[in-house]
Amino acid sequence: MQAFCRIQRNQSDKFASWIFSKFEIPTKRLGRHFDIATESNMSTNYLMDDIEELKAIVTAVKSERLKNELQQLLATKEADLAQQAQPRPVMPTAVAPVAPSNDNNEVYTEISTFAWDDEGYGKPKVTVYITSGIDGVGSLPTDHVTCDFSTRGFDLKIKDLHGKNYRLVRHNLDKDIMPKKSKFVAKKNRVTITLVKADDKNTWMNLTAKSSAPAAKPNSADPTAGIMDMMKNMYDEGDDEMKRTIAKAWSESRNKNPGGADLGL
Repeated sequence: MQAFCRIQRNQSDKFASWIFSKFEIPTKRLGRHFDIATESNMSTNYLMDDIEELKAIVTAVKSERLKNELQQLLATKEADLAQQAQPRPVMPTAVAPVAPSNDNNEVYTEISTFAWDDEGYGKPKVTVYITSGIDGVGSLPTDHVTCDFSTRGFDLKIKDLHGKNYRLVRHNLDKDIMPKKSKFVAKKNRVTITLVKADDKNTWMNLTAKSSAPAAKPNSADPTAGIMDMMKNMYDEGDDEMKRTIAKAWSESRNKNPGGADLGL
């Protein structure tokens, strides 16, 4: 499946979750997935948890090849921890305004923090949650909150909320949706967007698709590349039952601990 080809290194925690489940190793955190425009550095505690859990996995794995790959990943995490300990300058960040839209040249501020959740294999919906920075949205007139849907995207606009306009637009969703069945709801301090899958047998690995350009040759310096290739081969060569199992494990690993700030992911 193409989604597996697009797995980036920053998704290694999700794959590790699946490994934890396979070898019945308890995990300390399987957070819900967040899609945040401004990416923050991994905390020292987060890296220490990764290292501790990877050490537990290495002792449980019997395959020497897989053990070597996991040990390489462990070494990378330990190097990241050492680098994280060094002081780094903190650069101020600002929310960039979205380019003016065609309607009356209105300027929109990008909604940079939101979350999303795929209900899983065989389930029809992917849900996007906006719960931060839009307090009072539910009290706006209905024509001030709109969301347009297309086969591969959505465009949420919030007008004149405390004197500002807000927008969340995605035109490259991971999979096709059904625009006429998709919808949104604005409540007191939040907006929930429901995307109805065109094919409910699809499992979304990302909210938006990665670049369609030909994939670069795998980097042998990346310790997770071999593992991801192995998972892709298992999925591509497996029967329907195997594909369902892998898709289900991936989805469950992302939703096992729903105590995160907002999604689910």
